[in-house]
Amino acid sequence: MKSNSNKYKQIQQLISQKKFNESLTCIEKNKKDLSKLDYFFLKSVAHRYLHKYSKALILLSEVNKISPTYGRSYQEFGHNYVKLNNKDMALKSYTRAVRYNPALQASWLGILGLSNADKSLIELADKNIIYLKNLPPELKSVLSFIHEGKLQKADDLCRFFLINSPHHIEAMKLLAIICKKLHVYDDSEFLLESCLEFDPENVDIKIEYIDTLLKRQKYGIALKTARDLYKDNPDKLSCMSILAITLQQTDNQSEAKTLYKKILDIDPNNYQSMVSIGHLYKNIGDIDKSVSMYKKSYNTNRYFGDAYWSLANLKTYSFTDKELNSLEEMVSDEYFQNDEKIYMHFALGKAYEDLKFFDKSFSNYKTGNELKLPNTKFSIDEFNEECKNQIGVCTSDLFEMKNNWGHKSREPIFILGLPRVGSTLIEQILSSHSMVDATHELPNILATSHKLNLRRAQSKSSRYPDILLSLSAPQLKLIGENYINDSEVFREDGQFFIDKMPNNFRHIGLIKLILPNAKIIDIRRSSMSACFSCYKQLFAEGQEFTYSLKNLAYYYNNYVELMDHWNKVLPGQILSINYEDLVQDFDDSVKTILDYCKLPFEQSCIEFYKSKRSVKTPSAQQVRQPIYTSGLDYWKNYEPYLGDLKKYLKY
Repeated sequence: MKSNSNKYKQIQQLISQKKFNESLTCIEKNKKDLSKLDYFFLKSVAHRYLHKYSKALILLSEVNKISPTYGRSYQEFGHNYVKLNNKDMALKSYTRAVRYNPALQASWLGILGLSNADKSLIELADKNIIYLKNLPPELKSVLSFIHEGKLQKADDLCRFFLINSPHHIEAMKLLAIICKKLHVYDDSEFLLESCLEFDPENVDIKIEYIDTLLKRQKYGIALKTARDLYKDNPDKLSCMSILAITLQQTDNQSEAKTLYKKILDIDPNNYQSMVSIGHLYKNIGDIDKSVSMYKKSYNTNRYFGDAYWSLANLKTYSFTDKELNSLEEMVSDEYFQNDEKIYMHFALGKAYEDLKFFDKSFSNYKTGNELKLPNTKFSIDEFNEECKNQIGVCTSDLFEMKNNWGHKSREPIFILGLPRVGSTLIEQILSSHSMVDATHELPNILATSHKLNLRRAQSKSSRYPDILLSLSAPQLKLIGENYINDSEVFREDGQFFIDKMPNNFRHIGLIKLILPNAKIIDIRRSSMSACFSCYKQLFAEGQEFTYSLKNLAYYYNNYVELMDHWNKVLPGQILSINYEDLVQDFDDSVKTILDYCKLPFEQSCIEFYKSKRSVKTPSAQQVRQPIYTSGLDYWKNYEPYLGDLKKYLKY
C-alpha cells in the first residue's frame, strides 16, 4: 500500500513546524492512509525530535523489518545514536545509509561530524558532499528516488528536468541509469553516448557506458572501451575493476585474474576482489585456490557475507565449527545489517544441510528467504497475466501464418525451464560434443522482449507479446540475425551453440518466430524437488520468484501450463527431458538429446565430467562429477516444513 501523498505532506509539514506531538496525533488519526513503512518512519522522526531516542530506535527497527534497504531509516538510526553518544553505532548507521542511498547528504555530513571515521571514509564523504552540493535539487531527488526503487518518479522528474536543460550531463547520466535499471539498455546506451559527446574524458560516465554495453551483450566494444579507459587511467582502481569485470564476462579468465591480483597489490584489503578471484578459480575447477581466496576475503572483512555464501555455494565445502560459531554469532546480532545476514543464513542453511541437521538448515533457509523477499519485485498477478498474454497471442494460427519468416540459422540450441533443475548438466553433455559450443545464460532473448515492449519506466501499457502479430518477415529475420551475431563473441569453432537461460521458456513464441530452426530442450524435475532446489539457492541476480514457497508454487504451475501451450502450438518442436529419467537412464537419454539435435553420437558426451571448460553456475562442481542419483528425493528430508509448497502446487 502507498501512502496518501496529501496526508504524508501534512504530517511532514507539522514536523517541520516543530509541532511534534500534533504530528503524532495526526499520524495515528491517518494510520489507514499511510503505508506501514511511512507510519513507523514518521513516528520515529517525531519521537527523535521529542528526545525519545529509545522509542525512536524501536520504531526504526520496525521500518527495518519492512524495508531492510531503506537508507533514510539508517540515517535516522545515526541521528539517534549521535544523541545517545554512541559513536560506533552512529558511524555504522550513517555508513549503511549512504550505502543504500548515496543522495542522503545529512548522512555524509554526519560521518564528517564523527571523530571515529577513518581517513578514506572522510575523503569519500567530502567527495560526495561536493557532488551533492553542486547537483540541482531536482536531480538530488532523482538520485534519491533511484536508490529507493521509485523508478517511475525518478524517470518522470528526470525527463521533466531535461526538457529545460537538454544538455545537462548529470541528468542524462541519471536517466541512463534509470533506463538500465528498467532493462531498457538501448536507451541507456544512447544517453551515455550523448554524454560522452559533450564530455569525452568523463571516467564515471565511461564506466557506466561499459557496464551498459555488457548488459547489451556488446562485448567487443565493451572490452575495447574498457581497455582504452584503463590505458588512459592505469592507476585508477575503478578503471582496473571495470576492465577486470569485462575480461571475466568475456571469458578472458587468465587476464582477469592478473588484473584482480594487481588490484589487490594496490589495495590489499579489497575483499570483493578476493571473492572475484575465487569465482575465477571455481569456474575452471581449481577448488582449493577458490576456497583459499574466499577465506582470505572473510579474514579481511569478517562481516562480508558473500565470502561465506561463496564457500557454501561450492556445494563441496564443509564449514568448521569455528566458522559456524562465527556465523551464528553474526546473524544473532540485531544491529548487523540484513543484506549481509541473507548470505550468512543461506550459508548456514547449506552447512547444517550437510550435517543433516535439517531443522536448523530449513530455519536458516527460511530466514534468508524472508530477509531477501522484501528486496524483490516479483508479482504473482503480473506473472499470471504475462503467461495468459503469451497463450492468447502465440496461437497455432500465428505460427502457421509466419512459418519460416525468421532467420534460417540452425545453430542455436536453447536449454530452458526452471533454474536448478539440470540445465547445466544438459549443457555440459552437449558442449562435450565436438560440434557444439557452450556460451552463457545469454540475456539476449529477454533483452529483445524488453526492446519490443517499448515500455517507458513502469507504465502498465505494453506492446509485447502483441507486437509479434504485426512484425514483418524482414523484421523477424533481422532480430534473429542480430541474436546470432551477438552470440559470436562467446563462440569458438563449433557448428552449434547453446543458450541456457532458463527463463527463456517465457519467450518460446518469440524464439520460434525469429529463429524457426532453433532447437529447444525443456528440462524439468518433479515439482517438489524443483521448487525446493530453487528455494535453498541464493541467486546472484534475478530469479526473484524463488524467495517464497507460495511464489515458487505459482511460478511452477504457470511454467507447466505455458509449456503445455507451447507443445500444443509447436508440436514436435520442443524436446522435453525429465531430470529423473535422465540420471536413471543416462546413456539412452543422451542419445535422445543428440538425435533431437541431429548430432552424431560421441563418447565424450557420456563422459561429460572430464570436460575442462569454464562453468559459471552454482552447479559448476556437480557437473565435474559422474552422474549420481542420490539427490532425486532429497527434498523429502525437508517435507515437514514444505506445507505451503504442497498446498499451492497443482502439478
